[in-house]
Amino acid sequence: MLALTANTLVAGSAPSQALPLGFPQELWAEMSEEHRSACTHADALLAAFGEKRTASLKSVSKRAGLDFGDALAGLRVLDGMNLVEVESSERGPEVTLVALPEDHVRIVGPDGAVRWVFVARPLDAPEIAPEDLN
Repeated sequence: MLALTANTLVAGSAPSQALPLGFPQELWAEMSEEHRSACTHADALLAAFGEKRTASLKSVSKRAGLDFGDALAGLRVLDGMNLVEVESSERGPEVTLVALPEDHVRIVGPDGAVRWVFVARPLDAPEIAPEDLN
């Protein structure tokens, strides 16, 4: 099942649900307001796919209730997270959902710096030859 629930954060309030795209509060707080907005739009686009895996950007943005500029900002986030593939068509960009956001893992490197590892769950399991398995 692909259906996701779009999560929204009201400025100045504590989130009652998970933050968009599964971001942890610590990482969300470090983002610019512009990037938070783009992530919220991305989350709305994910929810607008419903059961579909491929749709035109125009139809997905319409179902998400986003104008085209906001949909493009959200699409840039999804593409940057490798959650979608985008192809040209005569109807405009066609977007295929290839993975769903799973988690953001906080790690502390040997230098003491905090880094984040993004984990996504592919919708199609990768094919791995038995000899390549651990």
